[in-house]
Amino acid sequence: MCEECLVFTQRSQLSTVRHSRAYGHFSYIYPVISRRSRGLSIGVNLSLDNRCNYNCIYCEVDRSAPAAAAQVDPEALGQELYQMLSDLSPHSPALRDVTFAGNGEPMAVRCLDHCIDLAADTLDALGFADIPVVVITNGTFIHRPWGKRALARLAAAGGEVWIKLDAGDQERMTRINSTLFPLEKLEENIFDASRVLPVTLQSMFMKRWGQPPSDEAVDRYIGCLNRLTEAGAVIAGVQVYTVARQPRLSHITALDAPALEAIVSRIRTETGLPAASFA
Repeated sequence: MCEECLVFTQRSQLSTVRHSRAYGHFSYIYPVISRRSRGLSIGVNLSLDNRCNYNCIYCEVDRSAPAAAAQVDPEALGQELYQMLSDLSPHSPALRDVTFAGNGEPMAVRCLDHCIDLAADTLDALGFADIPVVVITNGTFIHRPWGKRALARLAAAGGEVWIKLDAGDQERMTRINSTLFPLEKLEENIFDASRVLPVTLQSMFMKRWGQPPSDEAVDRYIGCLNRLTEAGAVIAGVQVYTVARQPRLSHITALDAPALEAIVSRIRTETGLPAASFA
């Protein structure tokens, strides 16, 4: 086994607080121990230029430095994934998923549908047919033609889509995600995605300058969940999580486990949705 692969298999080298997207000579593929995947996840970073249409206050990626545009090479991605997976035992219970996330918004990449097909085909070829492909997205490209193509390919592959929903009102969404994208349109996109495959919502709760989210903020968030369910959105579950790695903004810190669990309890009681916390 090559030296890099040996390091990879020594899982003690990885942790939930170390999510480096740099791994060996690979450009696109990196291993992580994921809280929300509950184990080993193979990450796929399509945003080599660090570009994203959000600039979330809790993100650790520094987007201040100018970056040259980077064209995605799906074939190179497929080769890297094949090499990474080849060094795992087929049907290993340690491997939880292959997840498109990385340093930016994967649905902004117009060849995402092709990349999903490559990932699913590679998993199948190497005996990992039961391992899902996951796309973590902010949901803002779901209504675009290439977003619709990606969702269709993800559904055909038996994959999962996890959509970011960090606030239940426009003012807080604008502040947290640093975006002018309308919350109303995001809700519409979540609903439309759920008509293709069940969606998982992932929601970040944190402290700002040592203060937890207000009761009003949680009220508005739960109201948003209820609007979605009343409209008929098919929501598989809600992931309530907090900061695990140091954001670039020092005043953003982790919310404690009891506070997260209190939010989860409210979600379960007031919306009927399954929810879990990840401290």
